[in-house]
Amino acid sequence: MRTPSRGLRLLLCAALLGVLLVVGLAVASLLGPIGAALYAVLALALVGVAVVRGHKALAPTPLPAGRTCTCCTTSQHDPVQVL
Repeated sequence: MRTPSRGLRLLLCAALLGVLLVVGLAVASLLGPIGAALYAVLALALVGVAVVRGHKALAPTPLPAGRTCTCCTTSQHDPVQVL
């Protein structure tokens, strides 16, 4: 599975932030400053969770312990024969 390009991810983030801003302005006009503050706290919490989950999803998988490379099956603790 290919990961989306950096530009596409940035465009998606910008679009989502724009939607959150527009909804926040609507909430502020309907419910006043207290409603806007509650919405801002909720929106920031959701964005924070999304950022953490996104970093975990896009992080490279760690290599198994004790292996120096993925091209062979020997470990770094195997004896070396010097000629």
